[in-house]
Amino acid sequence: MKLKLFNIRLVEMRFVAFVILLFIILIPASIAVAQDVGKTEEITVVAPYQPSVSEAFKINISPRIPDEKLEKPQFQYEIKSKVLKSEPDLEPIVPAQILGESVSKLYKNYIKAGIGNYATPYLEFFAHKLRSKKNAFGVRFKHHSSLGNIKDYAYPGNSDTRISAFGKKFMKYHTLSAEVYYDRKGVHYYGYKPDDFPGIDLSNKDLKQHYNLVGLSTLLESNYLKDQKVNHSVGLDYYYLADKQESQEHNIRFKAGLDKNFGFFSFSDSEKLGIDLSLDYYINADKVHSSAGSGIIGFEPYYNMIFEQYSFKVGVKTAIRSDTSNKVHVYPVAQVEVKVVQDHLITYAGIDGNLTKNSLKSFTDENPFIVSVLPQKFTNDKIDQYGGIKGSISQYLDYNLSFMNSTFDDMPFFVNDTASLLGEGLNNQFTVVYDKVKYTRVTAEFGFHMKDKFNAMVRGNYNNYFLDNEDKAWHKPALEISLLADYNIQDKFLVKGELITRSKMYAKSFTENANGGMDVVAEELDGFVDLSLGVEYRYSKILSGFIDLNNILGQRYFRWYNYPSYRFNVLVGVTYSF
Repeated sequence: MKLKLFNIRLVEMRFVAFVILLFIILIPASIAVAQDVGKTEEITVVAPYQPSVSEAFKINISPRIPDEKLEKPQFQYEIKSKVLKSEPDLEPIVPAQILGESVSKLYKNYIKAGIGNYATPYLEFFAHKLRSKKNAFGVRFKHHSSLGNIKDYAYPGNSDTRISAFGKKFMKYHTLSAEVYYDRKGVHYYGYKPDDFPGIDLSNKDLKQHYNLVGLSTLLESNYLKDQKVNHSVGLDYYYLADKQESQEHNIRFKAGLDKNFGFFSFSDSEKLGIDLSLDYYINADKVHSSAGSGIIGFEPYYNMIFEQYSFKVGVKTAIRSDTSNKVHVYPVAQVEVKVVQDHLITYAGIDGNLTKNSLKSFTDENPFIVSVLPQKFTNDKIDQYGGIKGSISQYLDYNLSFMNSTFDDMPFFVNDTASLLGEGLNNQFTVVYDKVKYTRVTAEFGFHMKDKFNAMVRGNYNNYFLDNEDKAWHKPALEISLLADYNIQDKFLVKGELITRSKMYAKSFTENANGGMDVVAEELDGFVDLSLGVEYRYSKILSGFIDLNNILGQRYFRWYNYPSYRFNVLVGVTYSF
């Protein structure tokens, strides 16, 4: 029953769909018929339609190039130029110029004056001729003295005065130079404590000693530019020295040298053959000894060669000793230098020897508190062996490390004189003793340079003495260290410093033994450190002020036995150029 009803409904649905479709088709048709109502159209039929194809005709025409000649057209044209007006603004080009080194302005005169504690005046004056290609001339005066006191000791006043004049004559192939000078050095034998000797009454005048030195120095030397010439130099020096106790010394020193460049070997860069001649003659006189002469005649031929990084020098030094008897000393001379690394590492080694005369001047220059009459022997440096390395670590730091091993006959040492004429037991004057010594020294030097702003140099020496007779190397320190530095702060402040230190030393003294004799005692002198500092303020290029601080640590040290130094002292002054 259900199936029958389903079929009836399906028929009904199909019928409805057919009616809707018919309605959709008939409505547009009826609309079109309604639009054509009232129009009449007539159609005439002649015959039945017969389709056909028309006959085709081919066009027999081929393309071809015409026979007429084509002429190239001629063109005439021209360029009309037009000047563009322009007015460039050019900057002038300054040509490069090679200028010489700038020359600083010189002043003819310079004066430096100051005053310090311990009643210390200071005066220094220079007068020079300005730059000249023909000659040079100048004079100098210097005075430095101290009138202070040292607690518990005798009067230590001292002075140092120098007057000198020098000149140079520049010739085409030679330069002639000369200097005359006068030095006066005054000291007092203050090396004792007056309270320890109540029975001895000495005035300042009794303790005074002074040395007057007058001298002349001349030199004529060639200045050839060509290697073919024989270079030469000739010099003559003279001085006269006298002290308050009528000890006198004349010295005449002549020196000459000849050398010429040769080319014996093709591989060498330079070769030089030369000879040095010298005469050093002394005439001494004192209250005890009459006038006597002694001296040294020396000559040294040598040969020097440089090739690549090597440098050699060989020669023979001969010294003829002349005093009460004559004796000839011969010393071999040899030196080699190798530039292992250019400018950075240079090694050197050599052997040498020398003969020197111990004179009144050489003694007083080192120790002015000597007696007027003392033995003056020759010191023979029999053989001097040395070597080391040097160079630069950078453009700012240089170094030199070296050693020396020597053997001396008659090396002098200062010892207190127990037979002082000033008073028994004072022992405030020095004489010398001689001994045979084997001497070894190790040296280290370092220099730091930073243009013109900062410079510093430190040097250290370690000394070792092996003596035959004496117990110690009297007044000779084993270790010596010095430091020098200066700093320029924008050309306004100049700061300089100095540090000197020495290890302990020994002085020869005597003590009475149980048998009434005298035993040698080595008195120990403590080491010391001396620090100094100086500052200069430049108000202008011609005017400045300065202050020097010496022995800042205030140590009282002994350079010589029984001779203490001043403690802290200061010097203040000005400088002026005009």
